[in-house]
Amino acid sequence: MPNLFLANEQVEASPPIVAYKIMSLIEAKANEKVSVFDITGEFRKEKWFSYNNIVLGLIFLYSVGLIDFDEPYVMKYAEN
Repeated sequence: MPNLFLANEQVEASPPIVAYKIMSLIEAKANEKVSVFDITGEFRKEKWFSYNNIVLGLIFLYSVGLIDFDEPYVMKYAEN
């Protein structure tokens, strides 16, 4: 299982940092909902980008209860 931080990894590619960037993108939208395609499109030119980093960032956000999925959308979790 991947670690949150690795000694030889760039800090900006770690799951918590990528999760922060993803959450910032979601919160910038009016309805706080963004498609997974928009997420990859937004970050694909970043130096740290890889699909693995995006997935680990999304897993981090989901595991701490900040997002939910409504395929193909990622939404900010809202308590009812």
